[in-house]
Amino acid sequence: MLVKPHSKAEKITAKVKEVASKAGADLAGVVSAVAIDALPKIWIGWTINEYTKKTAEVLSNSKSVIVIGYHVWDDMLELAIRKGDRWTYPGYFPLDYLEQKVTNCLIKKGYEARAFYSGSCKRLAQLAGFGNYGKNALIINPFYGPWMRFTAVLTNAELVADKPFEQDLCGDCEECVKACPVGAIAPYKVDDSKCLVGRHIRDKDDFERDERFRKLEPSMTEHSHLMCMKCQKACKYGKEKHQSSFYISI
Repeated sequence: MLVKPHSKAEKITAKVKEVASKAGADLAGVVSAVAIDALPKIWIGWTINEYTKKTAEVLSNSKSVIVIGYHVWDDMLELAIRKGDRWTYPGYFPLDYLEQKVTNCLIKKGYEARAFYSGSCKRLAQLAGFGNYGKNALIINPFYGPWMRFTAVLTNAELVADKPFEQDLCGDCEECVKACPVGAIAPYKVDDSKCLVGRHIRDKDDFERDERFRKLEPSMTEHSHLMCMKCQKACKYGKEKHQSSFYISI
């Protein structure tokens, strides 16, 4: 039985989540700005190469963060394409659209809203109730497993926060650690100097010359390849919801 929201915060929260869902989001949750700001700063080098920021540094009167989760359901969403000196990732494009839809919804209702790139998406996802931080250093969702991507929108709207995810889905399992072909994973930590995904971002020329990498991350075209998914595929969660490429077995 559905319960109608009564307070203003409940109504806006319900509307924002509805907009996200209709736009294609698989998960949508809310974290209070206070909860985010209570966390210590960490370096987020794979995305923006800086330390996480307090919410007020991005939006002075911020109150809530909307966290959006998108299910990566097929291997081809792990495609990386090189254009000149930069890599682009088509599988991440839906996040821009979802973020824009949620932002526009809040602005139309008279609130301030903007993308929150200066927070740790994994921390936000756990606080929003999406899943636990797994031993492969990815968020593990009970339904989708590690096959998720996230974005976040910061707003001055007072929204109803979701409960953090507290369950440990990994337990004694360390299949992801064993599956890493380059030994980049220790429980709950990834060495980005070894991880193939980090290598292709940082060491473009060395990566393309090294045949070992090419076998582990097969090419689609001269300037593209599938990113390594060994640790994700080793996880028992979300397997039935993820499709592997028909033509390439990796």
